Amino acid sequence: MNKQKKIALTGGPNSGKTTALTILKETFGPQVELVREAATMIFSGGFPRQDNSPAHIEAAQKIIFVATREMEALAEEYSKADLIVCDRGTVDAAVYWPGGVVDFFKVMNTSLEKELARYDAVLHLSPPTNPDFYQSTHVRTENLDQAFEIDRKILDIWKEHPHRLIVEGKEHFFEKAEIIKDFVEKIIKG
Repeated sequence: MNKQKKIALTGGPNSGKTTALTILKETFGPQVELVREAATMIFSGGFPRQDNSPAHIEAAQKIIFVATREMEALAEEYSKADLIVCDRGTVDAAVYWPGGVVDFFKVMNTSLEKELARYDAVLHLSPPTNPDFYQSTHVRTENLDQAFEIDRKILDIWKEHPHRLIVEGKEHFFEKAEIIKDFVEKIIKG
């Protein structure tokens, strides 16, 4: 068996990450292990989002960063899958940090370079360009313009990763799905 690989599935809000995870599990079964998004779990679990003060945002992003790392570590230790697919990576939390990216990694006692090196590849999905396909939820509170701004920041923070695929917003998700499956299949086959 080849060395187990790990990819970050990232991108702006409503870009299809959760749907992509479902498709990957259905397509590749036990060959992939999924690590769910920590932010969704934390905010769905009751962490309040109404306070956008810097202290509140910092507290949330610290929790998200640590939870992401711990969930990835568990998957790496216990999964027998060829590929671990992480719904976002540790790098993503820095995008939301009020003090900026450099300050985030300093507070987290790591660096962007170290965090990028945790992933063998990055699959970036961008939000849909058609506003009719964008939906806010109780967890995803951003409007479409904010989603595009977050997507730009995420594109920028991952830009130094040597193995990254960017899938632009498509009107029909099945177009994205085929690109995603091909990318993952190549990684699994190594």
